[in-house]
Amino acid sequence: MSFRKPAQPGRAPISTTPASLLFAFLCVNLVAVLAVAGCAAPGQPITRRPPAPTPISDLSAHQVGNSVSVTFTLPKQTVQGRPLTAPPQIDIYRQFVPAPAAAQRTSLAPPSQQIVTIPPQTLQQYRVGQPYSFSDVLSPSDLSAHAGSEAVYMVRTRAGKHDSENSNLVAVPIFPAPRAVTDLQAQVTRSAIILSWTPAETPEAAATLGPVSLRYRIYRSSNTRAATSTPPLNPVTGASAPSASIPFEQVAELSEPPYRDANFTFGQTYAYYVVSAAQYAAAAVESKASPTVEVTPRDTFPPAAPTGLVAAVAPATASTPAHVDLSWNISAEPNVAGYNIYRSTADTVSAGRWDRLTRSPLLTPAFRDIPEVSGKQYFYRVTVVDTFGNESAPSASVNVSLPATSE
Repeated sequence: MSFRKPAQPGRAPISTTPASLLFAFLCVNLVAVLAVAGCAAPGQPITRRPPAPTPISDLSAHQVGNSVSVTFTLPKQTVQGRPLTAPPQIDIYRQFVPAPAAAQRTSLAPPSQQIVTIPPQTLQQYRVGQPYSFSDVLSPSDLSAHAGSEAVYMVRTRAGKHDSENSNLVAVPIFPAPRAVTDLQAQVTRSAIILSWTPAETPEAAATLGPVSLRYRIYRSSNTRAATSTPPLNPVTGASAPSASIPFEQVAELSEPPYRDANFTFGQTYAYYVVSAAQYAAAAVESKASPTVEVTPRDTFPPAAPTGLVAAVAPATASTPAHVDLSWNISAEPNVAGYNIYRSTADTVSAGRWDRLTRSPLLTPAFRDIPEVSGKQYFYRVTVVDTFGNESAPSASVNVSLPATSE
């Protein structure tokens, strides 16, 4: 005879078979595994790495005047491949190190001195993937103490509380820079646009670094959008420098002013600026750009006077009245539009009165004049006119006496 314990009210009887115990054990362990794996709340995002920006890899730097221009492209996304929705903070590092000999160059160590933090609020024109430039102005003490050394630069960015990895490292030789040209002027002549300026002085402290020579680099733009008397401001640094959007090109380098630009077209607008460059044995350092000068050359220069004017008198015939045939040398001037013929008489030439005989310039160097009155002395001269409307001085005059017509 067997006895079974009665079930308590509201509870189902608990099975104590081995299969039931095994199932309960497996459920408990499965819940523990899911909790450790982070799957206790399905659909909840998991962050395994901090959302740091991708590191900058195109850092470059070069000295301009007494500043170093540090340029780089801001990151587009995080290391997870997600796009950055706001500008990151920028941290720039710099350290001066002795300049090694070329054969002793080793890998660079990351600089430890943070020189500036650019908060994201100041990057109002933030555009992902676009290059930015920062101007590191070197103090006189830095230039004096580290002339001939190298400045090593590194950049990090920060999104929220997460820093990027270090950027690539760049080393820039530091040398005393020449003064910028401040009085650039342009003059238009018939054959060239002439640029002139006051020569720069040799940089201070240059003598301690060996031989140095000064050169001048001329930059020109024929883009009419370059119409400005002062180079535009850099949107990040606020420094005055020619805008990268204006296509300036270096057209010459010379040791002293002036510069003659003979490759120009009248009526076309040109803009110029000049950069001084100090050439050391190891490198060249440019000054800041001079103010831009803009010039639109106009041809207001008259051609040279014609030569070789001769006059021949032809007496009257039964079919032709007496006349004067004029001829002269073809003008060698460019842009010749034609020739004008002027006549005077013995009564008016002393008073300087000359009457033009041509309504429009002649295309050929020949003209026949049939005066209305015969038996008088006539004086002739000719001018040349170019396509800009400039008229030359008159040629040497010739005179003839037209025989009187017999009754």
